[in-house]
Amino acid sequence: MLEQGPVRTCEVLVVGCGPVGAVLAARLGALGVEALVVDAATDVHPLPRAVAADDEVQHLLDLTAPGLLEGALHDVGVRLLSASRRELGAVRLPAGPSGHSGLALFSQPTLERRLRAHLATLEPVTVALGAELVSWHQDVEGVRARLGDGSRVRASWLVGCDGARSYVRRSAGIVMTGRELERPWLVVDVAGEVDRAHLSYTCDPARPQVDMPLPGGHRWEWLLQPGEAAPDPIPLLARDIDPSTVQVLRAATYRYGARQAATWRAGRVLLAGDAAHTMPPFAGHGLGAGIRDAWVLGGMLAAGDPSGYQALRSPHVRATTRQSLLLGAVVEARSPRLARSRDTLLHSAFRTPVLGRWLSRGGPRTSASGVVAR
Repeated sequence: MLEQGPVRTCEVLVVGCGPVGAVLAARLGALGVEALVVDAATDVHPLPRAVAADDEVQHLLDLTAPGLLEGALHDVGVRLLSASRRELGAVRLPAGPSGHSGLALFSQPTLERRLRAHLATLEPVTVALGAELVSWHQDVEGVRARLGDGSRVRASWLVGCDGARSYVRRSAGIVMTGRELERPWLVVDVAGEVDRAHLSYTCDPARPQVDMPLPGGHRWEWLLQPGEAAPDPIPLLARDIDPSTVQVLRAATYRYGARQAATWRAGRVLLAGDAAHTMPPFAGHGLGAGIRDAWVLGGMLAAGDPSGYQALRSPHVRATTRQSLLLGAVVEARSPRLARSRDTLLHSAFRTPVLGRWLSRGGPRTSASGVVAR
């Protein structure tokens, strides 16, 4: 039980002030709902993580606050390359109904800082940084929570936007279904001028690679062999550029999963973003899924009834996860024989009149989720 004493009240307690939590709080604030956002960290993570936004996500961010993606790279083309760097196919994602480009690449730290600045202008919203949720208890009327500094909060709703290792999800006893994929990737972010304007998937069975331009720099990712220690990134960069012309900001390994929470709601407690679902990064849908969650959940909480939240969002999350897994399987093929067959098939398919036109516009990829229409 929580100790007695003064309690701060709000309608919604949002745990996590990353892009998902910040968009949710901004949506609530715009609808006049009092929200408190808490985050254990005192500042944004300084390095980019998510980098891609499709047209619908750009539209939602513009509805949240115009200018959030100012300086992003728009209408970025996509290439599929063979191990010898022969172009197997090229994709240009079409602009959406809102007029936003099919693919924008941005800086997540910049986006987060702009979102926090916007939250400071919304009177019903308060942001508490360096404030960690340490315990909570719910009843039929709401949630009582205690923060790391000993302060206490009473809210009608608690929303976990606290990432893939979500404390809110774990403490609610909600399990994740799906699988973690034991395929380590090395990600390297650099600052500087790089003459590579496309998002490129290099389908090299010896060392699959993904690289993309970012505002002020570039990102490379390479698939590692099972058990391989992270290699020196400089020789890998040297295959594409002169490494002396850039500054390496980060070199780190990561693994990804394709998982979804068994339920996104437990009474007065809800999940959004990576706390509710994770997916491979290949199609660039991960952050966008969380932004969509935040937008629709904010509207439902403002109306007092989030009962249709998971039913609305889960089908699109499953569809984008399948697309990400499919693209990952294409890129990650390690068998030389399978890679040769894949290259032949892709090269032919992109040059077939009807199929090629469909593939060149993104094939099965769709940004329409039903969130904007709602």
